Amino acid sequence: ARAIRRMRPELPLFAETGGKNAMYVSALADRDLAIRDTIASAFGHAGQKCSATSLLVCEREVYEDRGFRERLADAAASLPVGSAWDPKNMITPLIEPPRGALARALDTLEPSESFLLAPSRDVSNPALVSPAIKLGVREGSFTHQTELFGPVLAMMCADSLDHGIAIANGTSYGLTGAIHTLDHREQTKWLAAIDVGNAYVNRGTTGAIVRR
Repeated sequence: ARAIRRMRPELPLFAETGGKNAMYVSALADRDLAIRDTIASAFGHAGQKCSATSLLVCEREVYEDRGFRERLADAAASLPVGSAWDPKNMITPLIEPPRGALARALDTLEPSESFLLAPSRDVSNPALVSPAIKLGVREGSFTHQTELFGPVLAMMCADSLDHGIAIANGTSYGLTGAIHTLDHREQTKWLAAIDVGNAYVNRGTTGAIVRR
């Protein structure tokens, strides 16, 4: 993108590069709506979208809500996994078997991490992987900082909205981001501080239309 800008500085350029996109869920959110949008954004196209939700940053009350976790895991586990030729399947094969960062994220737990929902691989198709959700992801860790481009969602705990914004802004990526809160003050504060190209309020992080 920078090279194109240098070659043609007068060219109106809209460049989409990588993403490590965060969904922030406030204690004042509609939690079921947040789960719906998180699942669609994290696992649509098996997570192979630059705009996919990769980090689910929850205010501590939400993060520690056992019911929220159970519903989130159940929603992800209920997604049909299988062949792309069957239109009922939501999770279809990756463009290639997991390797590099994605393989590490699927196969390895960093210190403090655990699986809320562990992934599984189809024995007949190494590119077919079920959704994974990680708990206990720490700031600055591999899982926090690395674009994975696959069906892996990392949950992180924030002590406040300011802390959540810092977690979301604390990566080298700023493609998309979302907040789920019914409090207009929180919406206004988040929109002013979040460093992303596309910012969404009470919806998912995917489905952008250029210049809208």
